[in-house]
Amino acid sequence: QAVLASSRPGDGGAADVCAHPRTPLAAMAATAMSLEELEEKVGELQRQNEVLGIENEMLADYLQRDADRGGGGDDGDEAATDLHSPVDKGKKAQQGRGARQGQQRHVRLPTSLTLEEKFRIANQEVEALTRDIEQTKKTSEQNLDILHALMEETDIRTAEVKRDAYEFRRDIVVGAENPRTGKTMAEKVLKYMEDKLTQKDMLINKLLMKNQAYKVSIKKAENALKSKQETGDDLQYIDFHQLQIENQQFVQRIEEANQELLDLKRRSGKTVKILNNMKKKLSSLTFEAKFLEDEIKERKAMLAKTEHDIVKVVEEKETARKEHKRLRAQRQAPEMPKITDYVQQKAEEYSLEASKRNWLRKVELAETAAKRIRMALRSGSLQM
Repeated sequence: QAVLASSRPGDGGAADVCAHPRTPLAAMAATAMSLEELEEKVGELQRQNEVLGIENEMLADYLQRDADRGGGGDDGDEAATDLHSPVDKGKKAQQGRGARQGQQRHVRLPTSLTLEEKFRIANQEVEALTRDIEQTKKTSEQNLDILHALMEETDIRTAEVKRDAYEFRRDIVVGAENPRTGKTMAEKVLKYMEDKLTQKDMLINKLLMKNQAYKVSIKKAENALKSKQETGDDLQYIDFHQLQIENQQFVQRIEEANQELLDLKRRSGKTVKILNNMKKKLSSLTFEAKFLEDEIKERKAMLAKTEHDIVKVVEEKETARKEHKRLRAQRQAPEMPKITDYVQQKAEEYSLEASKRNWLRKVELAETAAKRIRMALRSGSLQM
């Protein structure tokens, strides 16, 4: 607006622009602010229009339901007259105009509904929709039950047809064939048909008897219900309180039983836990006992082997000692041996001494191991 005012002729706009060089910037800022405000207002109006559109749709549904419930369009017109009084006033003021102008005027005129009326209409619509949903659920459940029953009946009928086809093939197609001529015998076919008809008659009689029994039981139940309804006014209060007392007693018993069951479960859990621990200990002790038994057997075998080696070494030692004594006696004899014999005997002596040292070392080691094994066996027997 400031820009337009400054550009008008004859108003001194040019002089003002020359006098104030910052005026166009201020005008542009004001224009930008006014555009933002207009955008916000437009957005708010759009939201209000959406809300009004939803309210109009709900109101149209309400009027349609009211008209359908009233049995015609007159009640709907009356409801519309009660709810849209400003519209009717506008129409009465413009009776001389055409139908199109009246419709346009009807569209332009605002509706005036209070919050209570909107709330009442919304509640009625919610209740109606809830009833429709429940009715649709009931109808769909009934249809589903009917379809399940039809499917079961179809399965039964299919099984019966398959069984009949199998029996017909077995008794007529294959069983009634004449082996000489290769043709089907009519007597067996007639007998098969008579048997089937007899079975059908028996099934019909059975179903009729069952139907009659069901009718009698339904009649008895209706009579019992009728008598109970007739005498229920006098006994209803007493029976109700008696049932309440019994219900409290049963609830108390159930709580006691549940508490006892909970205690038993806790005890059972503790017992199972202790049992598992004892099982673990038993398994570990069994494993340890088996390990000790194997070790004892191994050490006994080692001890027997060591004793055998000791005996063998002692025998070899005695033999070597005797041989050494014999060789020494020979060396001290007056008769001198030959040089080759001397060298050979000296080599044998060195070898025998070396073997002697080795055997003595082995004997010492064996004796040490035998002492250690005896001490271990004594300590193991003391522990056990």
